[in-house]
Amino acid sequence: MNYKDLTEKWAELSDIARQHATGQGTRTGIKWLEDSFNEYVTMAADTIYGGGGQPGSMHNREVIAGKIVLALGPFVGGEHCLDREQLAHLKESLKIIVDGQGQERGYRLCFQIP
Repeated sequence: MNYKDLTEKWAELSDIARQHATGQGTRTGIKWLEDSFNEYVTMAADTIYGGGGQPGSMHNREVIAGKIVLALGPFVGGEHCLDREQLAHLKESLKIIVDGQGQERGYRLCFQIP
């Protein structure tokens, strides 16, 4: 893997996250988001960490989920493309994906929705 592939995967993941949150598009289901998210986590581990470290750790999964929220939400540098309800829906779906089974394990996206 290289950074170009990772950048392309990020664009795909962001697009699927947007479709999922808005309910508009051909890839709106949580399974699309989960598959793309997990593929990105794996690619990032291979590209950035060279397969070492703790690439699939809860911390790294939380960081990537937070990065998605920041990229699409009404935050500085974000795209501002989701309303409050859409952003809340995306955050809840990402929480389920990060936790693996949707169980509370201390994980939370702590970004306030303006």
